[in-house]
Amino acid sequence: MGMLSGWTRRKFMKNVAMGAGAASLGTAMPGRLAWSKEAVPPGKKLFNDVQLKYFQDSNWLHAPMWLSDHLMEEAGVGIESREMYDGGDAVAKILPQLLSRRPRFDFVQYPSLFFGAFASTGQLEPLDPYFEKYEGTSEYLDWVMPAYREFYTKWGGETVGVMLDGDIHILHYRKQHFANPELQKKFSSRFQQELAVPKTWDDFLKCAQFFTEELSSQGIYGTSMVVNPPNFGWGFWMDIAASAGVNYFDENMNPVINQGKAAEALDMYREIIKFGPPGAEAMDIGTTIQRWQSGSDVMSVWWIDLAEFTVQQQGVELAEDQGAAIVPGWMGDDGEVTHRAISLWCRTASIPRNLPQDVKDAAFYFIYRMSHPDYSDRIVADPFCGSDPFGKSHYTDAAAQMYIEPNPQRETNDLWTTNDGIFKTFDRARNHLDAGLANVEVGYPQFFWEGAPEYADALGRNISKAISGELTSQQALDEAAEEWVQIVQKLGIDSQKAQYKNFIDGARALGYKI
Repeated sequence: MGMLSGWTRRKFMKNVAMGAGAASLGTAMPGRLAWSKEAVPPGKKLFNDVQLKYFQDSNWLHAPMWLSDHLMEEAGVGIESREMYDGGDAVAKILPQLLSRRPRFDFVQYPSLFFGAFASTGQLEPLDPYFEKYEGTSEYLDWVMPAYREFYTKWGGETVGVMLDGDIHILHYRKQHFANPELQKKFSSRFQQELAVPKTWDDFLKCAQFFTEELSSQGIYGTSMVVNPPNFGWGFWMDIAASAGVNYFDENMNPVINQGKAAEALDMYREIIKFGPPGAEAMDIGTTIQRWQSGSDVMSVWWIDLAEFTVQQQGVELAEDQGAAIVPGWMGDDGEVTHRAISLWCRTASIPRNLPQDVKDAAFYFIYRMSHPDYSDRIVADPFCGSDPFGKSHYTDAAAQMYIEPNPQRETNDLWTTNDGIFKTFDRARNHLDAGLANVEVGYPQFFWEGAPEYADALGRNISKAISGELTSQQALDEAAEEWVQIVQKLGIDSQKAQYKNFIDGARALGYKI
């Protein structure tokens, strides 16, 4: 069930050159009726100095703020104020506003995990008519990578969201330990194979065990895997499980997370955790960050941006010692390795339906242009934004160059205090993007329909019980599946099946075998 079936790097780069180039220039394609659409940038004021209010989660940082002056000059729309909330509180903070007669935000940015919770209300403004107003939008929509566009912007055949952040898990590793001749010799003697960045979960387990046993006396361990909070920990198991062919539901909303090789994948997850540092059975996100930044782990399966914000906490030598690769995969009976990397979290922007039309027009222009490569090429390479690549041009050599230079969109102030790029060398930036692209090519979507937080909690909580030894792997997944049945019944099976169809349609459009 590859996220981008048949999407090779060569095809990808060719597509970038043909499609994204036109989008990034904001030009109309040959034959377009230019008189029927507005040029972008417009070359005139489209809005009467409209000042927008918006909601954003507190980890996403500041891009709309520094773009405000640019878009005010470009088209007459900027930012008046923002309200920040904890990402886990998205439903509680946002849903009442969407359902109100006059929401107090003009657009909202939210984790894509909650996309279905908002889209299913019917209170997100359909955006396709807005895209039709401007030149180059069909090229833009093609430029947004299908891994994100198909799942986190479309609902019931309509576009109701704009992508702002393309999260993906990748494998981070410390190059010095894999290149150590003494460790290479010991590993080869012990396992009868070369020490190399692992391609399979079986090899990942061997490396985790080996590095822990060889280096733990120095305070260095093979890996730390996120277990807590449970509503995130399940995603790291899913990297293993999805590569073994495990899915969420069948078409009739019967859970299948406890079938096939699901328990075997959880056994593997448990074994890997056994070779982690003290406290590995309850490892939280913050601790995995701290361990990686201090050089205490040799490997880390984590979101792509771990390397980015780690650079800010390290000297050049340790920062440049970071390597990145595709997440390990599951060896099939045919000898082929299947890789899957979960696109957990991500961020979407939407507009409430219950707003005056002139406000909706201005809000669309702002979020569209913020997402557009004209601006987002720089945004995703800026440490004071919080967005990861989600568009085709974000993975080019030109994009890699942006990671090692200042962002010309902004100066510095109390909110964004430095402006000197992220990485120190082009090669490190290129490796960072190569790994991201490799994992997007095999990406696996999170659940994103109504009930997603409850599904996440039930699955993660029972996985934690297996890791602690309270339940066997099969028992834990059976318990989670039973809770999922109850959630489906509570929310209504017909409604859930209809919403799950968004997942199925997107998956099949991308070559999934569902």
